[in-house]
Amino acid sequence: MASDTREQITEWLTGSDTCFLIGAGCSACAGKPLIGKLTEQVLENAEEKLLQEFNNLRQTGDRRATVEDLINYLLRYRDVLDVLANGSHPVTIDEIDRWLTQIKQKIVSNILDDWEASPYHERFLRRLRNQRQSRDIFSLNYDTLLEASLDELRLPYIDGFRGTERAWFDPQTFDEKGTAAYRIFKLHGSVNWTRDSEDHVRRGRNANRVDAEPIVVYPSERKYLQTQYGVYETLIGKFRDRLRSSDANNYLIVLGYSFNDEHINEAICDSVNAQSSNLTVVAFVGPEDDRAKQNSRLEEISNRCDSRFNAFIGSGDAGHFVGYAVDEDMARAILDAEFWRFEKLVEFIAGEVS
Repeated sequence: MASDTREQITEWLTGSDTCFLIGAGCSACAGKPLIGKLTEQVLENAEEKLLQEFNNLRQTGDRRATVEDLINYLLRYRDVLDVLANGSHPVTIDEIDRWLTQIKQKIVSNILDDWEASPYHERFLRRLRNQRQSRDIFSLNYDTLLEASLDELRLPYIDGFRGTERAWFDPQTFDEKGTAAYRIFKLHGSVNWTRDSEDHVRRGRNANRVDAEPIVVYPSERKYLQTQYGVYETLIGKFRDRLRSSDANNYLIVLGYSFNDEHINEAICDSVNAQSSNLTVVAFVGPEDDRAKQNSRLEEISNRCDSRFNAFIGSGDAGHFVGYAVDEDMARAILDAEFWRFEKLVEFIAGEVS
């Protein structure tokens, strides 16, 4: 890789004003399931009636139905049944409620609150530490890889909670000055968050007990609605505020995220277009089956972002660059590096790739 390309990538990733948004693709290297595998795990040993409902769902383009589509369908079906005065239907509200509870419990159990560090996350966090101030990471993942890896490195961090075993959410912690190496904002919650009987959000090891309500925002079209109150409203507000920073070299680096959550996309686009905004977005995105549709979706986002949204999609000859930050030759060199694979990007910033 040419030296000017290396310098450009290093500037994006390690600049003092850079923050990160990470998605499920960054957890795959630690064995956490992507949506396809998670769907298989959730449906394993499911009752036949639920499987029939899932199998009746149609594909979206070339993509097979997922647990996200199933939850969407069940929620819509429940809404219809809830407003009917009478009538005979093959599925009841009680069945839907039971299925949704089972699905949510399986999502949590398959993601696991095992509190194990990831070697890739450790190298990522060690290399990108900002000695001048806290580095901000916004995560869409429910797992605890970031927190466990920071513990292993003995790097102090802020996650919005005070306390230990029964820690409680207090967003003022994000604004306190101190020696924290990182601020971690889990925009969709975590497997170790619960809401107690007094409606307080708690964080602790193995917090999702049978008698507690999980706080995780499960994959469904209702994510946006679920984020409009309490802890999620606060976190998405912190996300917007950080993106609108007036720092001259304000970068958002996006890793492992497919840009399929519209409320996240809206926050990014609004921030780029905000008055006096200096935000530039650089995303490394894994390829999807329907590449033409994926490229079109990301080009549309770029058009909404006044030429300050850049996405490197996939790799090799099939890779595609959206944006204006680099010329064609540099874009091709970056695509060849396969930075959409979290492991490859970590190896680069750790100096293990020439």
